[in-house]
Amino acid sequence: MGQTPCVNGMAGGFPCENVDLLSVMDMSEAGGGSNMNDIWGWTDPTDSTEYVLLGRSNGTSFIDISDPINPVLIADLPTQTTSSLWRDIKVHDNHAFIVAEAGGHGMQVVDLSQLAGIENPPVTIQADTVYTGFGNAHNIVVNESTGRAYGVGTSTFDGGLHIVDINDPLNPTLIGEFSGDGYTHDAQVVSYVGPDVNFEGKEIAFCCNENTVTIVDVTNPQDATLISATGYANSNYTHQGWLTEDHQYFISNDELDEQNLGVNTTSFIWDVSDLSAPILVGTFVSTSTAIDHNMYVRDTLVYQSNYRAGLRILSTAAIDNGALEEVAFFDLFPNNDAPQFSGTWSNYPYFPSGVIAVSHMGEGLFLLQLSGAMSDAGCTDPTACNFDPTALEDNGTCLGFNECGDCEGSPLYCVGCTDEASCNYSVVATIDDGSCFELDAPEAQSAVQTTEPIAFSVSTNAHWFDSETAPDPVFIGATYTMPFEAFDQTIWVANSNGEYDAMGGKAAPDFNNGQHHTNNANWLLFDVYEEVLFESVEVYSEGGGSQTIDIINSSGELAFSAVQELTSGLNVFVLNAELPAGEGYEIRSGNAEPLLWRDDNGADVNYPYDIGGLASITSTTIEGDNQYTYYYFYYNWKMSSLNPCLSERVEFSVTTEEVSGMGELLPQNDRKLLKIIDVTGREIKEASNQLHFMIFSDGSVQKRLLIDRQ
Repeated sequence: MGQTPCVNGMAGGFPCENVDLLSVMDMSEAGGGSNMNDIWGWTDPTDSTEYVLLGRSNGTSFIDISDPINPVLIADLPTQTTSSLWRDIKVHDNHAFIVAEAGGHGMQVVDLSQLAGIENPPVTIQADTVYTGFGNAHNIVVNESTGRAYGVGTSTFDGGLHIVDINDPLNPTLIGEFSGDGYTHDAQVVSYVGPDVNFEGKEIAFCCNENTVTIVDVTNPQDATLISATGYANSNYTHQGWLTEDHQYFISNDELDEQNLGVNTTSFIWDVSDLSAPILVGTFVSTSTAIDHNMYVRDTLVYQSNYRAGLRILSTAAIDNGALEEVAFFDLFPNNDAPQFSGTWSNYPYFPSGVIAVSHMGEGLFLLQLSGAMSDAGCTDPTACNFDPTALEDNGTCLGFNECGDCEGSPLYCVGCTDEASCNYSVVATIDDGSCFELDAPEAQSAVQTTEPIAFSVSTNAHWFDSETAPDPVFIGATYTMPFEAFDQTIWVANSNGEYDAMGGKAAPDFNNGQHHTNNANWLLFDVYEEVLFESVEVYSEGGGSQTIDIINSSGELAFSAVQELTSGLNVFVLNAELPAGEGYEIRSGNAEPLLWRDDNGADVNYPYDIGGLASITSTTIEGDNQYTYYYFYYNWKMSSLNPCLSERVEFSVTTEEVSGMGELLPQNDRKLLKIIDVTGREIKEASNQLHFMIFSDGSVQKRLLIDRQ
């Protein structure tokens, strides 16, 4: 069935109001099985393609709805063990997490980035990994802001919260549980931004626990704490619910009251301004007698999937008065609204396009959209935080983004490390995600000097300072030799997590495949993962002359430029460019001559080239067949961490014994200067107007600053 607008209360045989039908995929087209169940969605961040993730009795379907009138089944993931009426899906970090009531099923994890590369759909895929910390599960709940998944209704922890860290999606790890209120049927877990200041910034679970709305503080998953468990009169089965976006109200349903008590479809409105004492402030009673099932909130609308009543959409405009109002619907089961378990199961209303995906247990997938007055006015700017893809007229409400990625004006609740003493402290973080870390300091060392210089060693690229407060190190490395002196000495040492003198790129040209060539037409592309000192590259010049190298950032702005006189042959082009982390840097020569050696077809240029853990050379700006084999001028890239994290400084000491003839042992005329190096460790010939280090034949080092006053 194709696109059909809602006209005079009908769309292709389905009763409707303010909702248009885009398309229907029947069960066989949508992947098969004896029934459809849960549904979720994913938008590919690389190209904005939207995918429906549709649960079936015997597996999961991945459906491309970039053309919602002509959806395409891309892939089928079979169930891990056996078929089941219940399957549930959520998404985090471009991975799908799938559970089922099937025995021994566990949690399937699927890397969704593979979908774009499937050329001849549909194909059968397998899970990239399976978490086996539980077998069957009724639902899976994800808090994307903290990277945690919560298995509920599992065979573990009395069916309560089974808390898993999924920040590394292919390595899910059990980190905690909550079983203090028994079985949880469904839940929503959020980084709390509501009005209760006692829990500001905490991670809070709002659980539907059969006969109560149960609220749990899960900030520390190893010590999850019950905040409240609130029941209500005539509860039959507290099934599922969802928060308003300001976290002030929680709207829940009861799956069995319609069937057991003969009431019409009822939604419960909870004021959760005080998490310790939720108050039932009102109910919405529908004209339908259907059983309610799953609901979700987007902006000011509540999207309810109510079995035989289909998709029902309620407005929260009057929720402060304890009221909801039905403003739109699409009845997927037009025969009747009997309180039976058939019809629509769930919906996903969060696609940027405005498409609403709805699963029908017996008929497949329905793709819908709001119509009429529901979608006329809104923000029409696609770059805005609150862009409304269904809006036909801009109403002036467009908002930008704040530093946390939320809409401007929203509370700043950024997730990250909040400990200022930590290596990864985030100045914008207000919600600590447990990622804070510090480096352990080295163990203090001491030695007695008699007739030989003392060499201290540590296991890392340590920073060696000549005092506890010196701003710059005298040396970076694992081993440092103290000057041979006739008096006591100290050196202060701090461990570092940085990388130094990391090399990458092609080591040398293939002189059988290439030529000297003008070198300012195209750019090599590279990404930088942390703040770095881009020290140098090697170039092979056809002749002498002045050469410029430019670096631009992803905004097209000149980030760095350096000029150096080249000689014929190999040259180390010194850059010493300080670059912040970022993607899409470009580097090229600013002038055509002197010609540099360029690798050519057959030279085995093979991107990406990693430069330690600091950066990666990803490609070139040249297009066509020569993109990966044609434009390569710069070899042996060298980089170091610019601002590494350091541990506390620890004092290493050398005590000089009174040895007869010590003065005679100290180097005299045979003490020779071996080399002079700058602060980056590079050997230099002249040392005027810069801090430098003189290394002598006896292993001693002198730190000096020679100022030319002319």
